[in-house]
Amino acid sequence: MTSKPPKPPGDFTLEQFEAMRPFAKLMGILKPEIRERFKEVESHVENVKTIMANRDLFAQTFSPLGWVNYDRMSVVAVADALKAGVEEGEAVLTAYHLDPDNLRFLGYRFHTRHYEAWGEIYERAVERAGATDFLSAVPLILIIIDGICTTTTAKHPFSGGADAPVFDTQTSGPGGLSEGLALLGSTRRKLDVTPISVPYRHGVVHGLNPSFGHAIVAAKAFNLLHAMVDYFDRRRDEDARLAKAAEEQRPVDLMELGRGIAKNAEVKKLLDAWKARPVTAGEAVASSDAPVELEAGTPEAAVAEYLMNLVSRNFGALAKATIDYPKRTIGYRAGRLRDDLKDVAISSWTITGVEDTAAAMTNVMVDMTGTIFGEAWSGSHPVRLMYSDEDNNPLVRGEGSGVWIAMPDFLTNLWATAVKARRSQEEGF
Repeated sequence: MTSKPPKPPGDFTLEQFEAMRPFAKLMGILKPEIRERFKEVESHVENVKTIMANRDLFAQTFSPLGWVNYDRMSVVAVADALKAGVEEGEAVLTAYHLDPDNLRFLGYRFHTRHYEAWGEIYERAVERAGATDFLSAVPLILIIIDGICTTTTAKHPFSGGADAPVFDTQTSGPGGLSEGLALLGSTRRKLDVTPISVPYRHGVVHGLNPSFGHAIVAAKAFNLLHAMVDYFDRRRDEDARLAKAAEEQRPVDLMELGRGIAKNAEVKKLLDAWKARPVTAGEAVASSDAPVELEAGTPEAAVAEYLMNLVSRNFGALAKATIDYPKRTIGYRAGRLRDDLKDVAISSWTITGVEDTAAAMTNVMVDMTGTIFGEAWSGSHPVRLMYSDEDNNPLVRGEGSGVWIAMPDFLTNLWATAVKARRSQEEGF
């Protein structure tokens, strides 16, 4: 039996909201705070419904005129265009698509590897549009549209190259890319010098619609380019988005749900029981000269071990004990630390303060002495630690098999701390 494909996340969320509405209203009768919270959610949902309805109305109203729906188009611009009516609405859309900030935003995509080949052409098209030289801008945009589609699919955009439906994107919905390409790619049979308001690719390239140098034609060309980029961005990560949607919409496993409820109860119990310890400040909790027995599993014990590795310049251990959100290899991170800290070192340290700031966070103040560029320095700096799992997700202290791990700002700021301390010492002499 073949499982059903997942629904677009927005549609699925709205369905879930409607399904829970009767229960939420019942609970709202019993608990006023639930009723108020539900009203807030309901307001957000109504806004989403309005946006979705506007997209459909945009397709009915403006797509026959050569405008294309795409994911990154401003919902405000769509609403304003619909409110203004057809003629004024086209003026709103023209201004929006020729706005320098919006053109700059689209231009960022041409700094990625997928579109960088056409970056110079895009910059020239934007420059020509800014100078109101639309006769030059429009053909340049059409060149980019052709190039992106042909190199990605080996098919021409106006011959079905971008017709394949893609999951959860406006460019595959009503008034989307395939409809726009069908209109803008229509064949022109004879010379027509009448001014046009749509960038007919065949008429422009083959010189049969020579009077295309107008703002609205350039705006619709940029609009089509926006849609082309959105379409291929969404097509590129479609498999991952489908898998994620399928997982999120998977029917609830009652055993798994029970385990989740039990886990949440355990975490809540730990949170309720947790209380910050009294703040320690201005006293020697532990030092490299006179080690003090620290309780295993405490953040200050983790910092003492961390500092010992820093003194001995064990960069592998330091890398392992420092959060790295990109999750690069230990060897790579150790090499980076070795390079970053080659001119600065610490020779002794004293933990002088401990402050628990949250159930998963503690700040530990450290006094240090060392050298920078061979010159002695002494200074203080906090080490922030997080109690986390192996994927750097915060845990309530005491939960599971978490460990205390240092936030990366301590090591990245160590060089600056040493320089500042050394400068202050020099100024004091």
